[in-house]
Amino acid sequence: MKVIEGDSTHKNLVTDEVVDMADLKKKSIRGGMLTMASQSASIGIQLISTVVLARILSPEDYGVMAMVMAVTAFAGLFRDLGLSSAAIQKKDLTKAQQSNLFWLNVAMGLILTIIVASLSPLVVWFYGKPDLLWVTVTLSASFLIGSLGTQHGARLVRNMQFGRKAVATIIGALVTLVTSVLLALYEFSYWSLVWGNLAGALATTVLLFIMSPFRPGWYTRGAGIKSMLGFGANVTAFDLVNYFHRNLDKVLIGKFLGSEMLGLYSRAYQLLMLPITAIRNPINAVAFPAMSRLKEQPEDYKKYYRKITHLMALGSMPLTAFLFISAAPLIELTLGKEWSGVTPIFSLLAITGFIQPVAGLRGNVLLSCGHGQRYLLWGIFNAVCVCVGFLIGIRWGVIGIATSYAIVNYITLYPSLLFAFKNTPLSPRDFFGPILVPVFASIVAALVSQFLSTRGGVHELKPFAQLSLIGFVFATLYLITSAIFASGRASIMQLYRVLVQLKQRQA
Repeated sequence: MKVIEGDSTHKNLVTDEVVDMADLKKKSIRGGMLTMASQSASIGIQLISTVVLARILSPEDYGVMAMVMAVTAFAGLFRDLGLSSAAIQKKDLTKAQQSNLFWLNVAMGLILTIIVASLSPLVVWFYGKPDLLWVTVTLSASFLIGSLGTQHGARLVRNMQFGRKAVATIIGALVTLVTSVLLALYEFSYWSLVWGNLAGALATTVLLFIMSPFRPGWYTRGAGIKSMLGFGANVTAFDLVNYFHRNLDKVLIGKFLGSEMLGLYSRAYQLLMLPITAIRNPINAVAFPAMSRLKEQPEDYKKYYRKITHLMALGSMPLTAFLFISAAPLIELTLGKEWSGVTPIFSLLAITGFIQPVAGLRGNVLLSCGHGQRYLLWGIFNAVCVCVGFLIGIRWGVIGIATSYAIVNYITLYPSLLFAFKNTPLSPRDFFGPILVPVFASIVAALVSQFLSTRGGVHELKPFAQLSLIGFVFATLYLITSAIFASGRASIMQLYRVLVQLKQRQA
């Protein structure tokens, strides 16, 4: 990733230190590469898990897990309390301060474990499924397990030791996969997913303990963590309101349409998010700290935002457009023919996924410019809009839910940009300009590829052959359409140079 060009150093007015921009660029690139490698490995593991387990377990098994995960996801908002972010951003973090944060995280993890386990009868009552009682109790232990490694992971990120954190994440995912598959083969049904989840969480926490340089001391008074608690409260408040529109769809489907429909919907959502997350997370991981350091240099800030937005669009938009037109063979290849009901849901969610990664960068803008309160207000407004859309869409089943999600995201896009960019160096033009070519090229490539595939008998081929042929045609059309524009040609040449450099390094 290319970071801001210009002077090698700028003054960081947040920490009142001089920031070496060359060093920041080097660390950003290395961190982004390691995070992307970790995401790619995790996606590969999850895809293997999806392909294997979908042929052993039923949609109802996934539905049972999804019902409980909707509950635990809400409780999980309070486990971290935003303290990992506080530890990462604190200028002069002492061992006593981080030790206190560690014990606060552990205390909250224990409290949440007790509360969620106690609420398991209410989960059974709400969904009307007695099987959920012990599933909820068992999964509640994940809060305590995860809280033990929170500050260890934060220290690794603070030190930019992304490689060590990646190892812990990848091995944890492997443990989850192996445990779930083995138990599924022994006909443990949904319990294979439950125990796989806990085993992976435990493995990740143990590895974070081993690899992190942080060693907690005892809790001490007067360590000076009040400001960090305030910072964490803002982050937690946003996460709280954001939770509702991220999970209300699953709650409504589980309540009114049943576990089987929820299983179809959750599989579509998770499968779509795998590649999108692989692109979005590495970019966000390095964008936020860099933008925070550049907020007092308006021109540099604007240039960086435009570049990072263009990079996000280049990665996510053609990908989601391709997923939209190739949903049927992709679902058959990864999940099997018995999961064909996922296809229309997957396609509709891909429409939302087309714009969501680039639009999500507005959160980085608000936080990096210090607009924490406005960040929370936007979260509340967005959650209300999406929840209203879900409540209306549920009348038409899962298709109505997926459709309403897309409509709300596009209707609120421009107003959200006006709100997020107020009192910043940016305007909506700085958002739409960088994504113009990827939007146009992706839509053209998708439409032409879809037309050619329907007329050329592609659907009669095996799923893998369909994906290969459609992918080749789509990529060719995308590159040709992009090359019409000067910025598109520049992006293609930059990608070519990166590939050449990677090849030279391998040699």
